[in-house]
Amino acid sequence: MVVAAVLLGVAILIGLVLLADGKELLHTAAAIEPAALVEPLFFSFLSYVVMAASYRGIATAAGYGLPLWTWVRITLVSNTVNYIVTTAGISGFAVRMLLLGQQGVPSGRAVLISLAQTFITNFTLLAFCLAAFVSLLTRQQLHGGALVAATTLLVLFAAVLIYGLVLVLHRPLRRVTLVFIANATHRLLARMAPRWTPNRFRMWRFQGNLDQGFQFLLARKDRMVGPTLWICLDWVLTIGILWAAFRAVNHPLPPGVVLVGFGIGLFVSLVSFVPGGLGLLEGSMTAVFVSMGVPLEASVVAVLIFRLCYHVIPLLLSLFFFHGIVRQALARSAPARG
Repeated sequence: MVVAAVLLGVAILIGLVLLADGKELLHTAAAIEPAALVEPLFFSFLSYVVMAASYRGIATAAGYGLPLWTWVRITLVSNTVNYIVTTAGISGFAVRMLLLGQQGVPSGRAVLISLAQTFITNFTLLAFCLAAFVSLLTRQQLHGGALVAATTLLVLFAAVLIYGLVLVLHRPLRRVTLVFIANATHRLLARMAPRWTPNRFRMWRFQGNLDQGFQFLLARKDRMVGPTLWICLDWVLTIGILWAAFRAVNHPLPPGVVLVGFGIGLFVSLVSFVPGGLGLLEGSMTAVFVSMGVPLEASVVAVLIFRLCYHVIPLLLSLFFFHGIVRQALARSAPARG
């Protein structure tokens, strides 16, 4: 199933290139000044540092103040493993547990730290996606079925955000919801990717840890303000990578337009089973930008620059500097899924 998903992603990437005008695509790529790539790379570097700072803030609130550089290393390696072995984020989660254990952080605390950061990250991401759909609708560029689909997704995102807030405050409803999600996720993974499916005991233990993670957030809500601001800044910087990529191809876009393409593209990649959203992220982002009047060739090159700066180069750096840790993490992530 995973191999088929990867092949689908590669096919989409090839399709994007074939749909574009070959000469114009090469001209757009050749016109990029090497110095123009410094900006998206710099935003990417800052994004990972800020992401690490959010982890550090949550860990400090839990009583484990590890150095920022340690968190940068953990963030790079766990994300790298997650790109290589995609199992709904479980591989990256397992690797963070391994690396935090090496730093003397008890497994229970390591789980809570990771879950707290993951919840805040996904919650703020939903807020950015909601803003993207609001921006898309207010531009009045959609009609017919596209307008209905965007409106439906807008309502869905708003409902999920509201329900998330309710779950934080209402523990009985949260427990029922988490059990339902754990069982439904297990059934879905068992059908679509049985090789990568954790057993039911691990899923139930995971949902129990999620409940403790919510309690952890509530007990330290005042100390979560800083990490939440770091996470919001991280998303702003990540959007900035795409914004800078369009500047690099000499087709600058307003931040609001970039937000729309980024939000929709990232949402599509997150709900897919393709490792790193390969192909689906590029295809959905490109489709959104083209629908808003951006040339296909400029969209394709800019989105590929985003992929290169945010995923490929950090992955290569992680493999180069921390190859021993990555090998160990990959070896440990397999039994962690069993």
